[in-house]
Amino acid sequence: MKWTTLFSFLTSAFSKKKTSDESYYLSLCAIIKDENAYLEEWIQYHRKIGVEHFFIYDNDSQIPVAKTLSELGLKQYVTLKTIHGKSKQVKAYQHCLHVHGSKSKWIGFIDIDEFIVPKSTKGRMDLFLKDYENYGGLGLSWYIFGSNGHQYRTCKPQIESFTFRSKPDFLPNSHIKSIVQPKFVKSAYNAHAFHYIKDKYCVNESLIPIQGAFTPHSSETIQLNHYYCRSFEEFQDKLQRGMADTKKQRKIEQFHYHDGESNQVEDRIIIDISRNLNTP
Repeated sequence: MKWTTLFSFLTSAFSKKKTSDESYYLSLCAIIKDENAYLEEWIQYHRKIGVEHFFIYDNDSQIPVAKTLSELGLKQYVTLKTIHGKSKQVKAYQHCLHVHGSKSKWIGFIDIDEFIVPKSTKGRMDLFLKDYENYGGLGLSWYIFGSNGHQYRTCKPQIESFTFRSKPDFLPNSHIKSIVQPKFVKSAYNAHAFHYIKDKYCVNESLIPIQGAFTPHSSETIQLNHYYCRSFEEFQDKLQRGMADTKKQRKIEQFHYHDGESNQVEDRIIIDISRNLNTP
């Protein structure tokens, strides 16, 4: 082999290796509208458990998300895109998969009021996901958290303000959200589930296949804390924002339905995990 050819080969190999080394192991994708006040806690907590990057879609927030990220000093962790209009969640997910899918081995598709809680690895999501690398995706069961009786916003972290949740058999807890390997995904099915390539599929924590957005609740080793209610005041703000995946409007009755069943069990696991991990 000629020296010039050898040099070209080695340079190309190094370049490819460098690109691979610079990719992320775990990222999160979320669409956000007027939830800027929750961004810092959401990003910093997930950075603690091993999320390296965030793909955020600003859905016409009154205060641009870019401005908030700059003020918080968090721009370097986020790839930000503005997306206009109603019911754009699936479109944002499709864009993320198509444009950014090759940049991250895993991408979790969750909302700003959802927090991943890996319990069996003491908060280490990189260790947790190692056992699922042969699968297309991992489905995380919801735990709906209630208002803790708060009528007004507490101006404290959500994980400290809302420590009571529903029981596993509460019907909404049969929902999942997905962490997927983009190379095995064909498209987003809805805000919860994805279509996978042949012979790849989504499983729960026990490696049981999941079809669609619902499955029997399973949260022995990992759970997804869903701060659906927050305080009554904050839920009223939620009504004004609308829903990212449908043009339907929420109703105040939904607060009472969820909150009535979601102040049953005290669950402070996420607080313990957060306190025991350092932000990288």
